[in-house]
Amino acid sequence: MPQFKPVVVITTAPNREEAERIGGLLLENRLAGCVQYETIRSQYVWDGELCNDEEIRIVIKTARCHYKAIEKTIVQSHSYDCPQILMQPVSRGFVPYLRWMREQLGL
Repeated sequence: MPQFKPVVVITTAPNREEAERIGGLLLENRLAGCVQYETIRSQYVWDGELCNDEEIRIVIKTARCHYKAIEKTIVQSHSYDCPQILMQPVSRGFVPYLRWMREQLGL
């Protein structure tokens, strides 16, 4: 069984429907213990143009061992050509929460 190393993966989607579809896939496949959705405004340059869009930030609480499967799920399910997918390690956390998250992931 893989060692449990908690991480947070962050991505964005153009709308809540797509965000929740991606989050649902991750939860159904036990790749995430929890998924959160936030409405944000993103400003960036794409194809030489300045863009200013409303997006949904998806915060995925998971384990490092699931990163590759999460990345694959996001890329296959996403409408963006180049979605943001960032993984941040969790060095500390509330032990009962981390225990719950580990159980949700089947680790």
